Amino acid sequence: MGFIAIESNAVRKIVSERMLQSADYEKGQILADVLKEQKKGDFSIDVKVVTTASGIYLLTKEPDKKRMLVFDTSNFNGFKRNSNEVITILQKSCRLAIKLWDKIGHSPCEKIISGSSLIALLPFSFTTGKSYKVILDKAPDKERQEKRNESSFLIFSDGYETTNNTPVLSNFRKAKDAINSIDTENLFTSPKKDEEKSSYLRVNETDVFEKSSNPHMGLSNWIKKLTESQKKFVFSNSFGPDILKGAAGSGKTLSLILRCVVQLNKAQKEDKKLKAIFITHSIATKDNIENLIASNGGAEYINSEGQQSVEVTTLQEWCIKNLGNRIETTEYLDNDAFESKQLQLLYIDEAIDDFFINDYAGAVEFISPELKKFFNNDRWEISILLQEEISTYIKGRAGEDMNIYMSLPRSKNVLPLKTEDDYKTIFSIFNKYQDKLISLNLFDSDDITLSALKETSTPIWKRRRMSNGFDIMYIDETHLFNINELSLFHNLLKPNSNHIIFTMDRSQAPGDNTITKDDVAKELDATLAHEHGLNAIFRSSEHIINLASCVLASGAALFQGLENPLAESMSGHTSIVEERCNVPFIISKQNSHEVYKATFALADYMSENIGIQRSDVLIVPCTDKILIELKEYALKASKEYISIEKRGDNIAVSKAAEDNLYIIGGMEYIGGLEFSAVIIIGADADKFPEKRNYDGESLHFINYSSFNKLYVAITRAKYQVAFVTEKTQKISPLLETACEEGLIRYDDDLANTL
Repeated sequence: MGFIAIESNAVRKIVSERMLQSADYEKGQILADVLKEQKKGDFSIDVKVVTTASGIYLLTKEPDKKRMLVFDTSNFNGFKRNSNEVITILQKSCRLAIKLWDKIGHSPCEKIISGSSLIALLPFSFTTGKSYKVILDKAPDKERQEKRNESSFLIFSDGYETTNNTPVLSNFRKAKDAINSIDTENLFTSPKKDEEKSSYLRVNETDVFEKSSNPHMGLSNWIKKLTESQKKFVFSNSFGPDILKGAAGSGKTLSLILRCVVQLNKAQKEDKKLKAIFITHSIATKDNIENLIASNGGAEYINSEGQQSVEVTTLQEWCIKNLGNRIETTEYLDNDAFESKQLQLLYIDEAIDDFFINDYAGAVEFISPELKKFFNNDRWEISILLQEEISTYIKGRAGEDMNIYMSLPRSKNVLPLKTEDDYKTIFSIFNKYQDKLISLNLFDSDDITLSALKETSTPIWKRRRMSNGFDIMYIDETHLFNINELSLFHNLLKPNSNHIIFTMDRSQAPGDNTITKDDVAKELDATLAHEHGLNAIFRSSEHIINLASCVLASGAALFQGLENPLAESMSGHTSIVEERCNVPFIISKQNSHEVYKATFALADYMSENIGIQRSDVLIVPCTDKILIELKEYALKASKEYISIEKRGDNIAVSKAAEDNLYIIGGMEYIGGLEFSAVIIIGADADKFPEKRNYDGESLHFINYSSFNKLYVAITRAKYQVAFVTEKTQKISPLLETACEEGLIRYDDDLANTL
């Protein structure tokens, strides 16, 4: 067969049905098979497949025979790719055709080839190097079409090179002529009553579908709405080890929660004991996960004494609770692991100040040039890297033993220690930090984790694990845990068990590039874990995915350890939802005062323009300095706001929604949250990454971490992302490629009104 032809009404139906946005859905897979194998398939009530000797048609009951999108499959090979790529190519091609028919402007992934009627469509998320292109002719057989008052388009070529060759029109003309002989009335018979209740999605139901897809809808409703990939993971009988990978917004946490509830329900039905533990990173996310388990049918299992139970906890909470009450609440830095790490950083910073005041002048004569160069960096950035050194190497792997510490193999991107004196110098700073904790009678999170690791490795605890150990463990956001915490997890399970199910997106890890994905698998005893992947992104629009993918692709070109989970992802948004979205844009103002003023004005504009509360527009300062200054401006300008002070703090988000307040969140705290729009402030070349006395390893760490943070900030948004910058500065180097590729645009007209 030489062509696949889709008339314009069918084109509009296809882009409107959610179940056809990804091959992860059953209907999407059937549609992909139709295109790949050029055969009949039943994927929609409203669109039917008709096969002829020359090609196939996708038609509605009342087809528009004068406007079609035709794929010449004798030369176009896009439908020979994998199923998800086929669906992405189809959806992007259909959206381009609709824009041409409706005379709507092009998006950055649609490039007009000058001097011709051709358009190069880039259907996949941004990657470095040459991009795959689909070539569409918007005026094939132009004179003939104009005479007949027709407007059909031809896709005739694809590949990594751009072409301006004139397409062969024989298959296009066959498609145009043969459609007139098809009787569409007999294709659409009245459905029987039981068919009306089928799993097909009617187009006029799609908007309701979007609004009803909230995480608290209950397990019975979710069963109908999960993708096939999600279903495979959620309803798996395996107790692990299983790993669920996916980009931000792909539904990893929700899928893990549903997997937990499903397995507890199954155990209850079969009258089997199942004692589960669900570990998360902070108290704020713990509360949210408990609510989600309860609202999806698992309330009876939470902290139950019955046969089936689940304990939702942070790792630090569990350690404190199970250390035999030998540590009081006044003795640990903070009961929240994330806050504890922040306080730890402050004490390390004090130890470094002490070192520079009292010891540096003497040490500088003995340390290596590399370490001397490192010490010329900004003090706070030295503290961040030293925190990793203390946690991972000195306390974790060396057990605070100097000789072991010096003999350890080291990762690439850590402190540059070359000589024995280098190690002794760093160890002396560690001792200052440790002395500070001792004087205050405090334990940091590493002390607590490592103490628990030692205790749970004893013969007494191993015997207790036979009766009191957990049968299965679920870990959310594994990428946020350090090597010490990863080492402890399997000690919580019954002996010789590796029943661990966990989610991971290393691109969200906060610059912790000393830990690899192999480290995670090894520490969790999950080197043979069954890997599940989620490709469809349900949170973010196509424009936002492209921008986030560009940021990660730019970072991955610099840092070997930085992964891009968006490379093979596609948006799960229908065309109805995409109407609320636009290309990310930049508002530039003259100075910082004008930037802060415009930020709140832009939040009001987005709120009105999208039709959302102002609390659904997240304001994200790129640095702590900007965060402080923005809050000061808000106070003076009487702008009422809620500040997110804990990672994943849904309580703060709910409070802002109740009172319709502005909401501000620092980059470290916004992971796991979701908003309709995001405004990012301070992505200027002189501010982000922060320009201090960077050099060597510190520069590497901060740049790496900045790519992570920017990716997380961008992917909090569903519909729109905006940046507010200063006119006197260039855009941040992290966004230069995105600007060059047209994935972000300057909106001077809007800037002048704010």
